[in-house]
Amino acid sequence: MDDVVDRKNPPHSKQASPPDHFYGRVLKPAQMIEHAHYSAVTEVAAELRPWVKRYWAVNWDLSDGERYQTATVSEPTINLTVEYGDIHRANTSGPGIWLTGPVTGQRFDVGLFGRGGVVGVNFHLGGTVAFANEAPATIRDTTVPARSWFPGIDEALAVMDEQTVGEGLGVADGLAAAVGVIEGWLLSFRPQMTKGYARFRQILGLLDDPTIISLGELAVRTDTSERSLQRLFQEHCGVGVKQILVRARIRDAIAALDRGWDGAFGDLAAELGWFDQSHFTADFHRVTGYTPSEYLSAKERSGQSQQ
Repeated sequence: MDDVVDRKNPPHSKQASPPDHFYGRVLKPAQMIEHAHYSAVTEVAAELRPWVKRYWAVNWDLSDGERYQTATVSEPTINLTVEYGDIHRANTSGPGIWLTGPVTGQRFDVGLFGRGGVVGVNFHLGGTVAFANEAPATIRDTTVPARSWFPGIDEALAVMDEQTVGEGLGVADGLAAAVGVIEGWLLSFRPQMTKGYARFRQILGLLDDPTIISLGELAVRTDTSERSLQRLFQEHCGVGVKQILVRARIRDAIAALDRGWDGAFGDLAAELGWFDQSHFTADFHRVTGYTPSEYLSAKERSGQSQQ
């Protein structure tokens, strides 16, 4: 289950364990929640549910000189974030309202230090098509000011002041108030379902089947040509089907390791659809920056340092 927040009574206490959806997406999830507090609202307005997956927030208050780098291996989704405080990314830094495109390279790293907070909208794959005419591929692997896609967003969300976004996340109703502002702005677009997006969502549902590990198999199951599938995915989420399939399997592998997998890596690779361990290791390293054994070692070291 997600770390779900009741809009009327957001949590005050420190998290005991990572939310379930962290596994496979956040590297070393237990370490992350030692440095920052994460919460999410999955109660999305009915009119927005086909496009918006969840609202989420992270806030932190680190000691002088302490820095922490979060690392995520997310789906190639788009996130809209309103940020306050001390935060650093590879190509953008500092507070503001940002749009982070689909991540297709390795992982997405963000450095935290000092004190700050983030409120975010996690769109479903392809979900931004209802709110902007921009192509997701144009912001692939980068973060840009949100106003480049949404003119007027700075004024629309101006009520989300420093206290609401930063300090307010740690007190009652802080996240709920922020979500209320963002959701009202999204509802003003009056999003409409299109045939193309409905078809895309139908095909996405099949990707939850772990037996579908190739573009060819997906084409057969959907009675759609491989070229048409590639075009549909590029249009709606800015990346190809193969990248999404590989990332889905890598997330499953990371989740297995974080949940205590103690078998052979070759067995894990075979269980998740790789033909041999070498290809599994290469794909794992390309996405996470670690080999499976390096990831386990780093995870164990971080766990020991916190004891």
